[in-house]
Amino acid sequence: MIPRTEAIVVGAGIGGLAAALALQKAGADVRVFEQAPALGEVGAGISISPNGALGLRALGVLDAFREHAYAPEYQFVRHYQSARVLATVTRGDRLAEAYGERYYVIHRADLHRVLADAVRAADPDAIVTGERAIAIEQVEDGVEVAFESGLRRRADLLVGADGVRSRVRSILFGAEQVRFTGFVAWRGLVPIERVPLEAMDPPSQVFIGPGHMINRYPVRGGQLLNFVAFAERPGWEEEGWSIPAKVDELATEFAGWHPWVTQLIAGVPEQDLFKWALCARSPLMRWVSGRAALLGDAAHPLLPYLGQGAVMAIEDAVLLGRACVAAADVPEALARYEASRVGRARFVVERSTLQVPRFHSPDPDGFHHDVPVDEALGLFAYDPAQVPV
Repeated sequence: MIPRTEAIVVGAGIGGLAAALALQKAGADVRVFEQAPALGEVGAGISISPNGALGLRALGVLDAFREHAYAPEYQFVRHYQSARVLATVTRGDRLAEAYGERYYVIHRADLHRVLADAVRAADPDAIVTGERAIAIEQVEDGVEVAFESGLRRRADLLVGADGVRSRVRSILFGAEQVRFTGFVAWRGLVPIERVPLEAMDPPSQVFIGPGHMINRYPVRGGQLLNFVAFAERPGWEEEGWSIPAKVDELATEFAGWHPWVTQLIAGVPEQDLFKWALCARSPLMRWVSGRAALLGDAAHPLLPYLGQGAVMAIEDAVLLGRACVAAADVPEALARYEASRVGRARFVVERSTLQVPRFHSPDPDGFHHDVPVDEALGLFAYDPAQVPV
């Protein structure tokens, strides 16, 4: 185990907080710096597959997570116009028996709060908001970070967990244009009383159609129905990358879809509807430079068609913490971390991209899901607490 390590994490999203918690458990003194003036996550739902749940178990927060999560037994994939069931995906006890954990969905803000509470329980001062990193300097036996406010902090290691538009990545590996992938997504939260009762069997459903898809499931103890809707677009002309959206725009985008979809869209309060561009950078083969390393979307942004975005960041965090326990010094720890994760991350990025034609097919009737693709790819069989590091 590395003795008396001080660590800086840039970014306090799910990946950054998971990394901070993993490093704390490895014995490090951690400070997380977040550029936003207050800690928080825009409300939306996310899925946590068995490999991610095993990661949360390793971080010691699985019980707290389960208090807020919903574990569906199965999920229907439906035709966008007729609502005919194209596939039934089992998500319940069978997964727990096969992989040691279930499949969950949760409000992103709830998972974020669980992680933040755990980090602060270990150190009430661990999370610092309102600080934007602008420069990084490798110094003898350490790394120094300069912030926009004028603050400078030195540590034994640095973790860049600042998302797809990562400043840390640009500093370490050079600037690279963030690319619009051609897909726009909307996220919304609908009060459950606005959803037709017959549309809730089962609660977790996906509708697929030409160039479009919508995924929906309950969060917040069944009080809200979360949805995320995807559409192919020729360009992104908005000023921001995650902005408030208009219900009329989304309704027009999904005009002609089954009433269960159009009624869901009509029921979303406009203040709870946001849209964003799905953006990408190339997945890196090197995540480490000196005593600094990338984690999560900063290293491997991926499209959401396998539901592995947050899960991959959790996996990264667990392996980073385990590498620090296994290694004799920081360079060895970061080398172990990089070697254990780069291949896995690149595989998931590539396979997520390959799912686009399946979920945006011009012929939804041709959709088949005899063996769920995430299981067929072996994604769930990865236990971040057990794989070699």
